[in-house]
Amino acid sequence: MWGNVMSKADATVRLNLGDFIYLTMEDVMPSQGNLLTLRFKESHDVTEIRDAMRHTISIYPRLRSIVEPTLFSYKLRILNDNDERLDVLFKNAFRVKLNLKYDSHEYLTFRRNLYNEPFALEQTIPIKIYYFPDGPTSVLVLSIHHVVGDGSSCVHIACSIMSYLNGKKPSLVPIDNPSLTPALFVTPYYKIPMQLYKSTRLLLRDRREAQKGTFIPATNRPIDFFGPVDIYYHTLCYDLELIKSKSKKLGVSITTLLLVAISHSLSKGPGRDTGNMIGIIISADLRPFFEGQTPVIGNYVTGFMVVISREYWDNPKQMLEEINFQMTKHIDRIKQKQASLPLLFHKLFTLVGKKNYARGVRIMKKKGILTKTCSLANLGNVDILNSYGPKAQLCEFDASGPSHGLFIAMNTLEGKIHMSFTFQEAEFTREEIKKTIQGFERSLGKLLKL
Repeated sequence: MWGNVMSKADATVRLNLGDFIYLTMEDVMPSQGNLLTLRFKESHDVTEIRDAMRHTISIYPRLRSIVEPTLFSYKLRILNDNDERLDVLFKNAFRVKLNLKYDSHEYLTFRRNLYNEPFALEQTIPIKIYYFPDGPTSVLVLSIHHVVGDGSSCVHIACSIMSYLNGKKPSLVPIDNPSLTPALFVTPYYKIPMQLYKSTRLLLRDRREAQKGTFIPATNRPIDFFGPVDIYYHTLCYDLELIKSKSKKLGVSITTLLLVAISHSLSKGPGRDTGNMIGIIISADLRPFFEGQTPVIGNYVTGFMVVISREYWDNPKQMLEEINFQMTKHIDRIKQKQASLPLLFHKLFTLVGKKNYARGVRIMKKKGILTKTCSLANLGNVDILNSYGPKAQLCEFDASGPSHGLFIAMNTLEGKIHMSFTFQEAEFTREEIKKTIQGFERSLGKLLKL
């Protein structure tokens, strides 16, 4: 079925591990929506935006899906594009907000509420669309449930919207095989036992290192439950070219340099004296490591933790060397397909069922097992969004997903680094997040002087 969307009957898509986890987390956290903000340089008519979004839903089958239970799990039922149910569901999903200005108190309150608004995936399509036509520039805000796809999927969807608004209708994006096997396991398959053995040894080694200390929180009031979240958007005060030049001079990636700045600032933060390690979860796209056809839309992301011991906190140069070593090590493991065991463990846990999996996650949070300092995801350069023509251009693109702790997502557009900070409201106020960002920029400034 992969690569085709049935025209006369509904198609179905089975869930992969990531899809199942994000669906399950609906029972744990307020919402599992990826929040996207497209801020245009110009104004666009409501009808123009509505037509663009209707076409986008037509060409992305997962956006016109509803969730259906199976005997032991769930599947996505892809509605036929001419199904009258889809027109009704799209009308319900598309909203226009008049006289609401970008970055006003009312707008920020709306965005916060949308970020925490749950989906009813068995009754609605997995996207909520809000358009703000008033103001100097118009703004399109999308909440796309994570079961549709990851951050890279969201960028691809945004590209199709920009293409349509520039008069170029993108064509149907086929349904991808949800399997992660091509990215995780070696071929021929008789080599898998040795692969799992190596992955087990590496995982146990990492666990032993992580158990030598205690991870500090990013806040002075960490919580043991899942609560509502808010989001803060920020444009970095340093231009991309300056950071790129310094990264090249130091022999590290831009992500690594920014990760060092984040780690250094967290080491000076309110949690400094509550532990001796910083633990940061890094999101890694598996698509570059697929053998055969590379998938486009879906959840094809894994993660690993970079651990920074106290011995490096007060020496930015040594911290940079250590973080660069760990980033290289983990990426090499993914390339060599030696990072499959953690995902297999998660797969086994899903066999207990959606409700029990969610119950287990809540228990682990309560007992402090889900420990980390923060999470980081870098979507990279998204200048492609402004490559489709002059009729529609973005001055800002922000994207962030759900998280049970401080989550930093970033991308670069037209020489600027845009960042989003997702935070638990019980752990941070917006003013405290501003101070966290100020500390991060101070640390980055010190690194740029190395």
